[in-house]
Amino acid sequence: MEKNWFKLAVGLILLAMIASFAYKLWFVQGPEDHHLDPMKEAPAFQLQDLDGNTVSSKDLDGKVRLVYFFYSYCPDVCLPTSFLLSKVQDSLKEKGYLGSKAEIVSITIDPTRDTPQVLKEFGAKFHAEPGGWTFLRGDEATAQKLAEDFGIMVVKDKDGNFSHSNAILIVDPKGTLRTYYDANDPQLDPEFIVKDVMTLSKGK
Repeated sequence: MEKNWFKLAVGLILLAMIASFAYKLWFVQGPEDHHLDPMKEAPAFQLQDLDGNTVSSKDLDGKVRLVYFFYSYCPDVCLPTSFLLSKVQDSLKEKGYLGSKAEIVSITIDPTRDTPQVLKEFGAKFHAEPGGWTFLRGDEATAQKLAEDFGIMVVKDKDGNFSHSNAILIVDPKGTLRTYYDANDPQLDPEFIVKDVMTLSKGK
């Protein structure tokens, strides 16, 4: 019974987050042709890469960032979303944007299990390009707070697993959050994201 109530609570929170995203994308930002209108300054952070180097949000200024909160032990949405990001990566690389003008940033919400070695192996599954797709870690409280500051809901159950809203965020070169992509949408086209990255990299 307790487990069912937990699932129900998580479901209600996820529905609330989806409604919040829809509100931001439509009523705040306007219809589709204005979906990249500025939303707010993206939250600042200082995390570690897989070699233990400190990476701050300021270090990424000048590039368009696709930010994704995930964990490698995720039983459902994180794998297909990371696969989608690998398609975005391939297209950006082909067009000459990856690394120099754009970067994918995957931030784990489960740093206890997502050790640097685990994340290196996870990234290898999706042929993540060094300098173009960065995996970051911090302590769990910091990661969860950062996700929430970005507008991503994170809930941890008693078994140590996480429920989280599955969205990709795009941040422009000046550090302004522009929009969310619903990564659960089966119609989400990697090229749609690539087009937005290219638009923002030109200072739009």
